[in-house]
Amino acid sequence: DLKTNLAYMQSVLPEDVKLSLEFDQSPYVTGAIGGVVEESALGAVLTGLMVLLFLRDLRSALVVVLTIPLALMGAVFGLWLVGQTINLMTLGGLSLAVGILVDEATVVIENIHTHMGKTKSVPRAVLEATIETTVPNMLAMLCILAVFLPSFLMEGAARGLFVPLAISVGLAMVPAFVLSITFVPVLSIWLLRHA
Repeated sequence: DLKTNLAYMQSVLPEDVKLSLEFDQSPYVTGAIGGVVEESALGAVLTGLMVLLFLRDLRSALVVVLTIPLALMGAVFGLWLVGQTINLMTLGGLSLAVGILVDEATVVIENIHTHMGKTKSVPRAVLEATIETTVPNMLAMLCILAVFLPSFLMEGAARGLFVPLAISVGLAMVPAFVLSITFVPVLSIWLLRHA
């Protein structure tokens, strides 16, 4: 509890030092976390519906949708590793990344379906599709990350605002790419084999 913590801190301070709460950012951050969760859920549902509409395969849609929370968890872990906090700018970066991080998995799963039409072996189709899409997916990720590089050249308050946003986008895109070449193929072999 905030009031209890403030009372405790005041009790250990000298009597002539007064402690007061001037600004509490936690309601904004809590609201932003709710916004990221809503955007992620909406993005997952809409992406799943699009994959379902075009590929007509519920299992493929499930594979794509599962990459969203995993990539976001990887991004939050990465933010912790680099010493960033969960604040409005990092959450804004994660919200921004939700829309583009599903592209990596979607491209791979669509190419897997293309190769499944050419061969009867699901593992062979998955391997060939993943090999074909690895370099283009990596280049697409690098292009997105390149857009945020100039924020590291900023100075002052702008740097303090936009560098955390850029870091959170980057830390969401990298796990999305890694998942597209590891998790998506493995899950595709496991799920699509039984389709």
